[in-house]
Amino acid sequence: MRALKLICLLTISLHLNAREFPIVDRVSTQNQYLEVYPLLFNVKDINQKNFFKKRLNKLDSKSKSEALSMIEALDPFLPKQFLKAVTYYRYFSPSKEKLSIVLSYILMNKLLILRDAIDHPQTTNKQALINILRGLTEHSELNTDNLFGIMNPLVEEKAQLISDIENNEAFIEALKNTKSFTFNLKKYLKGNDQYSLSSLGFIPGNYVEVISENKVDIDRINWLNERIIFRGGVLDMDAPYIEMPMRPRDDGHPVFREDPIFMKIRDMIMTAQESIFIDIFLFGGTIGATLSEFLIEQINEKARTNPNFKVLILHDFATHYNMIEEMMPVFNYLKEKREKSERLKKHLTLLQANIQRHPSGIPFGLSSKIPKDEETFSVLESHHTYYESKIDHSKVIVIDGNTTHPQAYFGSKNWTDHSGGYYYDDALLIEGPAAALVQHSYYRDIEAALTEDENELKWFYFKEQGFSNKEYLPNREKILKDFKVTQTHIPHKGYTTVRLAEADVNGTIKNVRNILIDMIIRAKKTIYMEQLFLYDKYIVDALIKKKIIQSNVDIKILIDHNENFGMNGLPNTIFLKELKRFGIQIRARKTFGVLAQFPDGTSQEYHQENHRKITSVDGEVLLGGSSNLNPDTLQGSFREFGAQVFSQDEARKFDLRFMKDWLNPDKTMDLDIENFKAQIGGKVLNTKTSGLINDIGAQLLRSKDLIEKRH
Repeated sequence: MRALKLICLLTISLHLNAREFPIVDRVSTQNQYLEVYPLLFNVKDINQKNFFKKRLNKLDSKSKSEALSMIEALDPFLPKQFLKAVTYYRYFSPSKEKLSIVLSYILMNKLLILRDAIDHPQTTNKQALINILRGLTEHSELNTDNLFGIMNPLVEEKAQLISDIENNEAFIEALKNTKSFTFNLKKYLKGNDQYSLSSLGFIPGNYVEVISENKVDIDRINWLNERIIFRGGVLDMDAPYIEMPMRPRDDGHPVFREDPIFMKIRDMIMTAQESIFIDIFLFGGTIGATLSEFLIEQINEKARTNPNFKVLILHDFATHYNMIEEMMPVFNYLKEKREKSERLKKHLTLLQANIQRHPSGIPFGLSSKIPKDEETFSVLESHHTYYESKIDHSKVIVIDGNTTHPQAYFGSKNWTDHSGGYYYDDALLIEGPAAALVQHSYYRDIEAALTEDENELKWFYFKEQGFSNKEYLPNREKILKDFKVTQTHIPHKGYTTVRLAEADVNGTIKNVRNILIDMIIRAKKTIYMEQLFLYDKYIVDALIKKKIIQSNVDIKILIDHNENFGMNGLPNTIFLKELKRFGIQIRARKTFGVLAQFPDGTSQEYHQENHRKITSVDGEVLLGGSSNLNPDTLQGSFREFGAQVFSQDEARKFDLRFMKDWLNPDKTMDLDIENFKAQIGGKVLNTKTSGLINDIGAQLLRSKDLIEKRH
């Protein structure tokens, strides 16, 4: 019987390894999107209706008449965004080259929507849709793995020919005679999505595991508080608890002996053969010290057998949320170790993340009022948060990203004592094609960190301490080459399909909100959410609309009570009354704080957080990662990473844990919004004033995008 089981497992393994996913086709698709983004999605005269109308009215009478005629003729076939872009590059700011790029994207767009409809794990009519795709393109061998590679050269040629047509009627007729332009999505995609939420599409063939367990008891907080390095404390790198425990009974740091989330990070580092990429937001304290010491040991060991082994750590030094005393000793340790070792200089790269390319997170254009000069910078550098609320909020590690066996691990868990050591968190482990695409996603972050732009270089933090990235610029091309994903096909490692959900290095990709809303729309039975924050108006409205349309859908949300803010629940209370009014159930985790005594004689309470950012729908699909459900995160001001996971096994495991805690009055509590009293500046306000604060906050959040003219 045992032999039969081993044979079955071996057969499954061989079957999986025989199948490969062509990530090269998806990377090419994303590159097209990135090329067209500044032309299509970042021009105010295209994206804002009033500006478009003004430009239209400024045309001479002949051009305006032609433009209006073209708009009327093409309107049945094009979304307004695309129609305005064609008008812009044909009449407002004529450019055949840019028009050709835009038309290529437009002509591919419907094919990519069809690709995603076919690949969606919940699609029931895959073969019928494949037949439609092949009939539309007249390619009998076409499938979703080779779609872009086969079709894009043909599409580009067609777009170039059409862009060169001067005559308006001939231009319109040429587009109408193009099948992928006139193809009626609604006719053939009934019951399927008529949009694409990721240029990378759905990525099959992955092994995925959700890891949620870590200790959150008072003993854990006390243990970390007893070794606190704030306000006069010192990080002792020689202390026995800094050792990395390799077995359950080993001495050393308890989180790496007791917490599956941290144990997995340790184990992944040990398995690395070619490379380790890390982008971590908060990294410090005894946890960071143990991990960094272990990482140095592993680099030295692996470099002896592999002269090309490389490790890159990317970190946002501009925002630390008052954790600087906990984090800088760890980064100084890594930097000093590297400076003293020729081996580490060759194998370890320590970069500061370039956050400057994100859209500002400060509302109403207020960041433009602050001068960007050296005097201002010296003041802002002493603050704990970058003034424009631009943050690299990632918590990502990728092992051997440019190999046939990549692993990626990401989620909500920070790697520091007082933001990670005792918070409630989730992480996703992915092995397979999607893991390689995680490293691919961060390639542009590495490019941005290695900027040669003098204006950007001026705004890197802690330059005097040696964290400016300038020393790495002579080796810029080598570093980029080391972490560029050049594999074209990655073997399947499992049966789970994922869709990557992120906000990238400069706000061009920000699909977390849309993916979550899509999940809410699709929900048939349950929506279970566990979130640190919930005050994004689009998510709130999607949940309310779902409850109105399908009242039978059970919506339960566990949020944090925001005790670390000291405002008795704000900002999570802003939409709470409205959500409850429509029958959406909301509870908070019962969290607690412990007073820490500092070496300088002062004290401070450190409080737990329900730091998770994960949603389950119908026990079939999960969305997890680092993204909070608030406006600045979801609009692209923060660098975030996550994934939508189509796994009944993992979704149901989450649901069971969620419901067990939901029903346990020792772990969760109701939120009494009717008697809510805000606490601001240590003063408790009455219920009327507190309700007014919530109402004003809700109105501001609902009006923000309109006021800011965001698109």
